[in-house]
Amino acid sequence: MYPWQNFAIQPDFSDKIALRTTQSDALTWIELTTKINQTVAFLQKKGVNAESAVAFVGKNSEKILFLYLATIQLGAKVLGINPAFPQEKIAELCEFYQIDFCFYDKDLLNLQEIDAFTQKANFFRPATMTLTSGSTGLPKAVVHNVQAHLDNAKGVCNLMKFDCNQSWLLSLPLYHVSGQGIVWRWLYCGAQLHFPKDDFYASLLETTHVSLVPTQLQRLLDYLQENSIISFSTRHILLGGTHIPAELTKKIVKYGIETYSGYGMTEMASTVFAKKSDEKQGVGQPLLGREYRLVNDEVWLKGAGLAMGYWKDRQIVSLTNNQGWLPTKDKGVWQEGELVIIGRLDNMFISGGENIQPEEIEQVIIQHSSVNQVFVLPQKNKEFGQRPVALVDFNESFSKSAVENLMFFLQDKLARFKQPIAYYPLPLMLGKGIKISRKQLADWLAKQDKIN
Repeated sequence: MYPWQNFAIQPDFSDKIALRTTQSDALTWIELTTKINQTVAFLQKKGVNAESAVAFVGKNSEKILFLYLATIQLGAKVLGINPAFPQEKIAELCEFYQIDFCFYDKDLLNLQEIDAFTQKANFFRPATMTLTSGSTGLPKAVVHNVQAHLDNAKGVCNLMKFDCNQSWLLSLPLYHVSGQGIVWRWLYCGAQLHFPKDDFYASLLETTHVSLVPTQLQRLLDYLQENSIISFSTRHILLGGTHIPAELTKKIVKYGIETYSGYGMTEMASTVFAKKSDEKQGVGQPLLGREYRLVNDEVWLKGAGLAMGYWKDRQIVSLTNNQGWLPTKDKGVWQEGELVIIGRLDNMFISGGENIQPEEIEQVIIQHSSVNQVFVLPQKNKEFGQRPVALVDFNESFSKSAVENLMFFLQDKLARFKQPIAYYPLPLMLGKGIKISRKQLADWLAKQDKIN
């Protein structure tokens, strides 16, 4: 049985609250399982079977969660797609990954009352596909089975004292591995999962555990101060996605909340290393069942949570090297008894918890008729860690109106978090007679920041 089915028939769990909706409605494990069964029936009517690949497009909602779990219960594979992607990109992804069915939130209506649907659970067959940023072209689809998700969850639950009497806020999107990580911790323990209500930070304070990026932690601090809140449930916050400033974690400790600094990735089903936040820059030790190696400063991983591979041409392609390890392209060092992540070996950077691949943004910008050449670089930002900025060579003089025209062009072609927050003229003097170096451009940009 899958975890939700198992909890629904256990006397100690069946009538316990499993889920709190955005409307504050409570669903028991029996009621949750019924909703999932209804969604299974809906999918079967549409023609979904164990060999199907199913995509969902949408922000977190109860229906999207039911669809995610129902697809797994059917033995099919489920892929989440960011609704911020332009329609053309969504269609391209579905075609490339040979998705058989694609559902939006609005499609999930008319769920009927049916008898409980039972199916033999298989924890080792491909269950989820999660998009990750690749160096070029389309993102890769990482395939996990249920067991890998549960193995990853076990390590995080042990570290953060998460059990069946606790609750976790579904604060991160289900199309991200970080959102899925929350779901599988909930399912591993038989705890409560809460959906955020209109007031996100009020919802957060009703749960014992929450996952945040540093941007959100700062906003939580502001919320607590502005509202003079004394009594709340939150005791543990898992932070990840980018560098976590020590001054932030110090401030939140005063409220009796423990924070944990984590490091993870899609290929490992979420968090791999984590520790209680402290002054040090590292991400702690590997969690239960994870293994690591440092090879020429590159972090290699295997163990709990490792994916089955990448989905390509309806086949799973291995993601490990000849030695059976996953090379991460992350540069790391072992320092003061913990792993310290130095940065990416390629150009990708993280902005407010979102992976940004500069080349992807550049490919869109260059499509504008007035752009000759463009480079996208990260610029340090106090709130988001880093934000994308563009260095552009227009085929006309660099001007406010040229930039505004370009920004208007990008509005429906790039997700908001990928749209550059500032534009600079490309310093062509750096590239006379040679290929323009990203390192030189980054150095030039840093000087502009100092001047400004």
